[in-house]
Amino acid sequence: MTFFPDKTKRILIVEDSESVIALLRPILESATDLPVDSALSLAECNSLLDKYPKQYQIAIVDLGLPDAPDGQAVDRILSFGIATIVLTGSLNSSVHARISAKPIVDYVTKQTPGAMAIVQQSVQRTIRNMACKVLVADSDPANRAYIKSILETQCLRVMEVDSVSAALQTVEKYRDIAAVITTYNLSSMGGIDLCMKLRANFPGTKLAIMGITGEGNDFDGVRFFKSGADDIIRKPFLVEEFVSRINTRLDYLDSLRTIQDQANRDYLTKLYNRRYFMEAGNILFGNAKRGHVELMVAMVDIDLFKQVNDKYGHDIGDQTIVAVARTIAGEFRSSDIIARVGGEEFCIIAVNNKATTEKMERLRKQIVSLAIPINNQEPLHVSVSIGVTSTLGESLEEMVRLADKALYKAKQSGRNQVVLS
Repeated sequence: MTFFPDKTKRILIVEDSESVIALLRPILESATDLPVDSALSLAECNSLLDKYPKQYQIAIVDLGLPDAPDGQAVDRILSFGIATIVLTGSLNSSVHARISAKPIVDYVTKQTPGAMAIVQQSVQRTIRNMACKVLVADSDPANRAYIKSILETQCLRVMEVDSVSAALQTVEKYRDIAAVITTYNLSSMGGIDLCMKLRANFPGTKLAIMGITGEGNDFDGVRFFKSGADDIIRKPFLVEEFVSRINTRLDYLDSLRTIQDQANRDYLTKLYNRRYFMEAGNILFGNAKRGHVELMVAMVDIDLFKQVNDKYGHDIGDQTIVAVARTIAGEFRSSDIIARVGGEEFCIIAVNNKATTEKMERLRKQIVSLAIPINNQEPLHVSVSIGVTSTLGESLEEMVRLADKALYKAKQSGRNQVVLS
């Protein structure tokens, strides 16, 4: 899943080594696009917590500080409900026991090769998890509570059910559930039944399934795998192992979604490409033909764009395309589809769009008011011509052709205008 962090939030580093802070801060700022503050001591940490009492989303905290040698800074951060990643200079059984007793996201040994990259990955995963739903299906309330508590330390949004039917209803209702964790003994072997029914409707690219089995029965695990589970874990299990398994499955889903997203989007503007536009657009068109929605199709073209490239170069040309793309995207909803279908040409399918001409006229004016910065020169201003149709033709291709004809008419009539087909 692509997740954009809350821009009002911040990240806190509490670490007595200035060199570690100097390494870690730019990595996290670049990876998260969030402001990163740092404290060298518990006293400085307390000052920052007073200054930003509700804004820290994640903290990376050294287990031993000069004025907090026994993890007091970790406890202080946790008391604010902040997701916490612990840094430690060494790891032995005693240190591990102290760390494991705290509801932290993760811990990283500073001497580990690539430790800063591990912290970055953990921070990014935690931000991802904050928007990620996981369902726990178990008929034993004590087991459910235990598993839920582990998942919540990872900042996952946990839902819980006690039966197969409730699990199926919940997954159907909340289609953005990323993973289901179920036990073998759910409602008398219902975990296997649930796994089969889920996998029949949700492929492994859309939903992760983890089965939990009892000790000493390898065949239970075999049945889970043969029923479509992605992974199993046997009780009793180490918390670190369970956390690693579930995060690995979510990371895998993220990677698949990233690859799919890259295949569907234009590399420059991050808008959809022509192929996805036609695929998704035809689904909307089918809904419109059945009378479920109304459609508007618009073609938008930057006027005299070749002159921009010739006069200012392709870098400024690319900046112009990106600025126009962002302006278009900001005017429409997530239910609409916006694509870059040519060098400087965009196509829009809007659902149940009212006041079509007024909306597109507002968009045209917003683009005219854009100021593209150019070094040591006056900012660049561009205009667009727009062709629009709300006539539901025999196909999406026909609607695009009608909008394209209206765009051509706008160009022939002097550019910088909206023409309704």
